[in-house]
Amino acid sequence: MNKIYISQTKELTNDELFRRLYYIVSEERRKKIDKLVFRKDKILSLAAGILLKKSLSDIGINEFCLEYGKYGKPYIKNKNIFFNLSHSEDMVMCAVSDMEIGCDVEKISDIDMEIAKRFFCVNEYEMIKKEQSDEKKKDMFFRLWTLKESFLKATGYGMSLSTNSFCISIENKKISVAHNVNDKKYYFTEYDYNDGYKYAVCGLSPYFDDSVEFVGFRAIYGSEH
Repeated sequence: MNKIYISQTKELTNDELFRRLYYIVSEERRKKIDKLVFRKDKILSLAAGILLKKSLSDIGINEFCLEYGKYGKPYIKNKNIFFNLSHSEDMVMCAVSDMEIGCDVEKISDIDMEIAKRFFCVNEYEMIKKEQSDEKKKDMFFRLWTLKESFLKATGYGMSLSTNSFCISIENKKISVAHNVNDKKYYFTEYDYNDGYKYAVCGLSPYFDDSVEFVGFRAIYGSEH
């Protein structure tokens, strides 16, 4: 089971909707939101909390507690269910599975090839460099970026693992990773909606849900009342 959820956060700029949904999420999530300084960050955090709540509710988990791995990755306590959250600008993503999973969403923007040279492995850097146009270079950069982030999160190591210590390969739409993190085999999928963002998921199961669920926050509030 790999289920993917995506939401656009602009609805949450409405103060009344924000306030109502704020009281739907867990106390732990509310405390996290309260610690954030900027309104935009509060909105993203609330959106992530709502997506997690919905995704778990969909598989029958309405009450849950979180615990954290050695490198800070959250887990559902006493449940054989794994999840991951990601957000960028106005988009939030949630992946839920019965196996370890990681996801990443990134807004496409201008790139600095020096960043790719420093943080990507040599083969990844060459994949970007060989693209013929700036737009295609940008597209490949963010494809690799989201795939790498999703892998880091799926392993549970996060940014404690160097981003150039493993290498993503894309050959005829087949994605693989060369790594020495553990002896597990990781699988990837990508989603591209031509919306200015790139989305990627990495997990231990090769079976990904093709039908991503797009969640509206007003609809969520209506279903809770």
